[in-house]
Amino acid sequence: MTLPGPLLDPAAPPFDPAAAHHYRTVTRQALGRAEPARPDAGPLIAFVLTHPLAERTVAGLAAGHGPYSLVHLAQEIELLAPLLPGTAVDARAEVLGARVEPKGTRLALRTRLTDREAGTAVADLTAHILLVGIRATEPHGALATAPAPRQEAPGTPVSHAVAIDRDWIARYGEAAGDLNPVHLDPAAGQDAGFPDVIAHGMALVSLAVEEIAERYADGHADRVRALGARFARPVLPGTDTALELTPPSAPPGPGDTVLFTVRSQGAVAVKGGWARLGPAEGRHR
Repeated sequence: MTLPGPLLDPAAPPFDPAAAHHYRTVTRQALGRAEPARPDAGPLIAFVLTHPLAERTVAGLAAGHGPYSLVHLAQEIELLAPLLPGTAVDARAEVLGARVEPKGTRLALRTRLTDREAGTAVADLTAHILLVGIRATEPHGALATAPAPRQEAPGTPVSHAVAIDRDWIARYGEAAGDLNPVHLDPAAGQDAGFPDVIAHGMALVSLAVEEIAERYADGHADRVRALGARFARPVLPGTDTALELTPPSAPPGPGDTVLFTVRSQGAVAVKGGWARLGPAEGRHR
């Protein structure tokens, strides 16, 4: 596997606030919450905008190496500036690290979203991926995931049941532009070794962002400035699934971290989740 230099996506779509609102509305349906009252986009929209380039980059790396399957191991996102309506953006992808492991090749892939006119970074995203079945690359760079920030004084955990069914998974896939058949077609899920379709891992993270914004940020999703999570197991439709949040003991403020976990059928599906809050107004840093 030959690792490319940084790749620029000249066809990244401009930020569409209506599409972002739809994405957040669909996400909130699984939480039993109404559509968002505020127009801000939140960090998951940066993932939606950069995902096509990340997919093409991985497909290019894997080309010519035979059949493989992709496992999304972990994701980190940092929102550096607000996404404003109509902003033209560039997406750039770079392989930060690669290693051959017993099951395949592990990659750390960073995508950066940049305001095309201002030339300033809007978001940095790092995906940790395992290409199962591919064992052909030289060791490169670093693969470490960002550790969850410490909570010096954790507060009382809260749990929120979520309703994940096939219809919601399909609606989320449409809103996110992720139409992988394993999420949409039960036969494809069974071919991949599951009894049914499975929920998108980032759909579960989006639930955490929305609930954290609702409880601790006055509904402002873009106050969630940075996050990270690891994916432990798939979530099937119709299963008993809950989002667990651990806020700080004092009311969370700028710079504070809320921890999160997703459990399904009593087992951890998303682990090590964390989200850092920013101020209500002013600069993002």
